Amino acid sequence: MAVAPEAASGRAATGAAGVKLGALWRWWTTELAQLVPEALSPQGRVARLPLLTLDGDVLVLVPPPGATAPEVSSVDLAALDTARARAAVRALMEHAGETRGRARLLLRHEDALVRRVTMPLATEENLGQVLAFEMDRLTPFRAEDVYYDQRILSRDSNAGTLSALLAVARREVVEARIERLRAVGVSVQGVSLREEPAHPGAPIDLLPAEQRGERESRAERFLRRGLAAAVAVLIVAVLFLPIWQKRETAIALGPVVAKAKHDAEGTDALAKDLERQVGDYNFLLAKKHGQYPALAYVEEVSRLLPDNTWVAELQIKNTGKTREIQIQGETNSSSKLIETMEQSTLMQNAMTRGTVTRGSVPGTERFMISLEARQRPLPEALALADIPTPVTPAPAAGAAPPPAAPRPAAAAPAPAQPAPQAATVTPVPAHPAPPPAPHPAPAPAPAPATATPAPPAQQGTATITRRR
Repeated sequence: MAVAPEAASGRAATGAAGVKLGALWRWWTTELAQLVPEALSPQGRVARLPLLTLDGDVLVLVPPPGATAPEVSSVDLAALDTARARAAVRALMEHAGETRGRARLLLRHEDALVRRVTMPLATEENLGQVLAFEMDRLTPFRAEDVYYDQRILSRDSNAGTLSALLAVARREVVEARIERLRAVGVSVQGVSLREEPAHPGAPIDLLPAEQRGERESRAERFLRRGLAAAVAVLIVAVLFLPIWQKRETAIALGPVVAKAKHDAEGTDALAKDLERQVGDYNFLLAKKHGQYPALAYVEEVSRLLPDNTWVAELQIKNTGKTREIQIQGETNSSSKLIETMEQSTLMQNAMTRGTVTRGSVPGTERFMISLEARQRPLPEALALADIPTPVTPAPAAGAAPPPAAPRPAAAAPAPAQPAPQAATVTPVPAHPAPPPAPHPAPAPAPAPATATPAPPAQQGTATITRRR
């Protein structure tokens, strides 16, 4: 099957672009890996460090697994003086990508003892200490004469045991090679095995933890401590700077809040005083408008009573917070008056008082009914600013001012007026509200009536007495 030249060239271009992107990605990840702190490295903090081994006086750079060997991979330390040896080793490590002189020492398999041991599962938490106690039993050395490290390979929960890999190297061998490397400017970060068996986890490191990474330069230690101090200062600043700023803001707002509180309290006091004055001013007006005048009750009774009924006495009494109206008279049927008086819009709760007796006219009954006055709805409250102010019209231009009104002469005493024949009301509140719309007056009683003076009544009580 033939392939078009355009398609082949497109595939070749795509492949070349993929290769370039892969190279760029590897370079970018390598640069990022150099920036990751060693303590946070996912491969045990030293997986990316160069690996060095000593074959006699020859220092050899061992490439990591899967990498190609560099062009210059060894330095003969015996053929160079100290200065030239340090320069050559530094160039070798820079060629491997390490600029700070850090490396790991690899021991040959014949320089170390590696074996697999089985220990109780309960010793997993303190496996290093248990192996130190059992070192003379597991190896031909004592714990103080060797450097050792271990890695757990497997666990058997049914048998209650674990399998670990134990690597041991004599102290004098390891220390001699570390001193040789440090003499040429290498900072030894760990000691591993060149032919270490494959196992999960980080590589075995025979160097004790307290000696790993020592012999740093003074500048490096100063820089690391300075960075740690800077981080601590930044953390403190991030935690406490907002709190300090809020404190300063609260202190600055203190006088403003105090002044606003003082003004609010003053305004509240004025509002309460104004409310009290308005309540005092409206007290009498509420008393005045909260009850109907006595004449309104007289007119309501006259409107509701039938023509065959006449009233001998009508009393209006103040009983606590309510007003009571008592009506006495004669009618043909006193039982129907209760239903009639319940139709009133000014009175309610009609009930009979006393006993019903025979009237002075045959076929009539004397009755006494008590009713409770309804509360009068108060007018809607108006703000002072909503009350219209009357405006006096200005006089026309050129018009003479109106003459002053003459002072009234002393009026002669008015002749005594006879008392009204029908009723006497005492007293009537000042400025009574206009009574309801007039209704047709009831028919006159069949017999003439004569007025009699009403007995003295309590304040706010009206009494109307009528006789046949």
